[in-house]
Amino acid sequence: MDMRINRRTAIKAAAGAALFPTIVSRASAQDKQLHVGVYNSALGKIVQKDVIPEFEARHKCRVFTIEGATLSNIAALRATRTTPKFSVMMMDDVGVPQAKQEELIDKLDPAKIPNLAKVYKRFLFEDSYGVGFNISSAGMFINPQVTKGLTSYEQIFEPQYKKRILLNTPRNTQSVLMLIVAAALATGKPLKDAQYLIDQGWDKLAQLKPNVLTIYDSEAMVMMVPQGQASIGGIDYSKSVYPHAAKGVPIDMAQLKEGAFTGINSMTLVKNAPQPELGAAFIDHMLQPSVLQMLSSRTFGAPPIPGIEFAPDVARYLAYPESKMIDMGLFTPDWNFIIPRRPAVLERYNQLFTS
Repeated sequence: MDMRINRRTAIKAAAGAALFPTIVSRASAQDKQLHVGVYNSALGKIVQKDVIPEFEARHKCRVFTIEGATLSNIAALRATRTTPKFSVMMMDDVGVPQAKQEELIDKLDPAKIPNLAKVYKRFLFEDSYGVGFNISSAGMFINPQVTKGLTSYEQIFEPQYKKRILLNTPRNTQSVLMLIVAAALATGKPLKDAQYLIDQGWDKLAQLKPNVLTIYDSEAMVMMVPQGQASIGGIDYSKSVYPHAAKGVPIDMAQLKEGAFTGINSMTLVKNAPQPELGAAFIDHMLQPSVLQMLSSRTFGAPPIPGIEFAPDVARYLAYPESKMIDMGLFTPDWNFIIPRRPAVLERYNQLFTS
């Protein structure tokens, strides 16, 4: 797919390239060129501004990036399958099984990505077809100055929270997490078992409806909790909460006995990549302790490897090290089971909360 690229510019794609909304480059014709899909988020901007220039200098190459979310980045791989353009594509862990199934990505080779050996096994996905590099926790968020004593998901169903809860939109992955919670409460099973019983969670989830103030679909609406318009919100990722908390906003993630979910930013190597060696080197660079330390300190997402030290004002917000992940009951759903059921879940979720 032809995409016109100007030096140090971001352009809107033409109609035939609508999947590629922005492209950032520092290219010159004589350099090796690497095409990478990054996140259209604060994390993606940091990678573009503070990670890529160092990689370019070290490897004497030029890196082009497109920005997108998981679904759009996977769509970009589909669109370029016959004429591969990208070598590395970022996507959340939830997207890795689908990308692997469609043969859009290749297995990561530890011989070419030495830092892969340091990664906690829980952050290597689909037999090393994807690797996490920035890990958020996911749960309910509160104003700790107002909402006190919240220790269980069961409490959010209590009458005291009538019309006081913000519920994440069914369009987001977090809605499936809430259904898993409802199934866990309905069956008495832990989250890891309840995920396979989500159909048993609907009646319980329906009991939450009187407490829902509104369905929210933007990060800005998270601020309704610290501003007092709502008491509890979620399920949402800590990366949407802790940057505000670090600035003194009265908002925090509730530590609930059922545990917390993960939200994992990941990297994949594209199948038939134009620059497989350079792509592997980029993934390895992203997994360097110094790079991970910088990313975690800026985004409050945990690194996937042990042994990184953080200042106390950063460490308090991280699900890190692994011992803390265990203490938090950090849990990653079985996306191979969940994703095929996602369309039916979305439809029923919409019926439940919009009727």
